[in-house]
Amino acid sequence: MLFVILPMVTRAMGTGEIYVGLIFAGSSLFYMGFSPFWGNLSDSKGRRPILLVGLAGNTLSLTAIALVAGSALSGALVPMVAMALFAFSRMLYGSIGSAIQPAAQAYIADRTGMHERTRLMSALTAGSGLGTAFGPPLAAWAGGLISVEGFVLALAGVSFAVFIMIALALPEHRAPTPRKPGSQHLWRLARDPRLLPFLLVGVAGWTAQGVFLQTLLFYLLDKAHLAIEQAALVSGTILAGGAFLVFGAQFILIPVLRLRPRALMVVGMTLTGIGALTMALGSGVWSIGFAFLLTSMGTGLSRPGVVSGASLSVEPREQGGAAGLATATAGAGFFLAPFIGLALYQFVRPEAAYGAVALLVLLAAVLAVTSRRIRLVG
Repeated sequence: MLFVILPMVTRAMGTGEIYVGLIFAGSSLFYMGFSPFWGNLSDSKGRRPILLVGLAGNTLSLTAIALVAGSALSGALVPMVAMALFAFSRMLYGSIGSAIQPAAQAYIADRTGMHERTRLMSALTAGSGLGTAFGPPLAAWAGGLISVEGFVLALAGVSFAVFIMIALALPEHRAPTPRKPGSQHLWRLARDPRLLPFLLVGVAGWTAQGVFLQTLLFYLLDKAHLAIEQAALVSGTILAGGAFLVFGAQFILIPVLRLRPRALMVVGMTLTGIGALTMALGSGVWSIGFAFLLTSMGTGLSRPGVVSGASLSVEPREQGGAAGLATATAGAGFFLAPFIGLALYQFVRPEAAYGAVALLVLLAAVLAVTSRRIRLVG
């Protein structure tokens, strides 16, 4: 949703593309820093309390975004103030909402064996794919029928309803580890050679995803020469198509083929690289859409490979910390994306951004092929 709404608001206020990237970069920096903290804390405090903290942060962030968007579009806020408030609203999600994913991953790891973990981690990551599928077209549709503020406030209400559901209905099945979580333990785990190759592949994949999401609407405006309203609808449709491909890969393809983490990362990074090269060479709506679908399929395969591979590499008592670090690769990727993608897009040329992405993910594919640690997981 935000990858449609924020570029539209930014263009309407006349600010540059780089500011959208900086908003996401700021929140991603917080996400990268806090995800391992929350995952590590869930090992000692339990999964459900940390999930509730994350959902509360998500609700607060959405509420703040709704209020800022409404004020910005009505002209009540000058552009730079609106951008600063958008950044602050996203930082609420990055610092507090980042608790959701590592606690959920660790909760699944607590209840699964090695042979079923990849399949169920794929189902978990497919959940975010559903959000990506419904969010963009809903945002584009809502822009023409109801206010952006009302739409995002409704989503904040949904987030609060999930908070209530988790508080009342989710059981805690694993007793917390009786230890005090410490930064030294987490730092050692981050440098652990068991995890490092998976984390590097994860950062590469999320960086590629961040570049594509942050530049798609601008690329349709600048290369396909669409009007902004038409570009919003087209980008929403493309994002939805990509998300449904991710959903199909993670809910259908991976369980049926029983792909292992290494194969998922190699195939996923290769497809993402081909998609980036296709995007750099294309200029029409169809070629841009096809390139985005390729990268979506690639990230849909590689992401559960990273998550399940990291989980399978560590001991049960380390699951929360490992899940937090794997989740932090999303923050690292989205933090790097503006400096690799939007900076090249705005200050060099759009094709340069996608060329850099292609090089990055193909290097990650080589790492997945050659790393002994990844081979050990299978």
